[in-house]
Amino acid sequence: MSDLFFCPERWEPDPMISTNVAKRLSVKGYLGKPTDAWQLGDWWYNWTTLQTKIPMETGWLESGQEYRFCFWLNGGENDRYDEVCYLEIFGDVWEDRLTFKLNRDFTTPVLEKNGWLLFAIPFVAPQAAESLKLRFVACGAICTIAGIPDMNMAACEALTPDARSFDHPQRHNLVFPNGWEQPAEDDLVVQTRKKTVHISRSALKKAAVAAGVVAGAAALGFLLRKKK
Repeated sequence: MSDLFFCPERWEPDPMISTNVAKRLSVKGYLGKPTDAWQLGDWWYNWTTLQTKIPMETGWLESGQEYRFCFWLNGGENDRYDEVCYLEIFGDVWEDRLTFKLNRDFTTPVLEKNGWLLFAIPFVAPQAAESLKLRFVACGAICTIAGIPDMNMAACEALTPDARSFDHPQRHNLVFPNGWEQPAEDDLVVQTRKKTVHISRSALKKAAVAAGVVAGAAALGFLLRKKK
């Protein structure tokens, strides 16, 4: 099995996607050193797609051969549990794509280091295709993707991994350098069947005022109709 690596300079946002929110930048990598990366998505619902294409030719890729696509990923989760963060791999036909969800442990990473997840995604190069396409897709949360230094996967796999933390819904050390924002002491905590929601008292007051205005308008409308 041969390794393929994420090289930021060979990727670009899909020009067919009008909602792309993507930028190439230098970030603090898994060892705390600056590294070249792409950052995708936002906290709203702007679909973002980053893509590349590799020729199916001798010296590039061989049809039917096994490969691993290797990269580091940080983020890709929100506290609403409705985000999209995945990798697509396909040949000439998009409908025949392989899809790997990269968030919430749908796809098991090799290891975690300083908030970064190391991935080595296995796949078989498609038959009878002119090229191999790879796409990262993000929506509803920010994710950052970086390459492997010197394309040395063995050095990354030999790292001592950090203990996996499931205390927060977001691998957040890039987007929130000071840590995941904690709820204020006067927040109310509402436990639903799927998640825990923190609601501030100021938000409740605003909601109550808004509800009062709506109720008052409804009552006034009822009285006016009654007088007619």
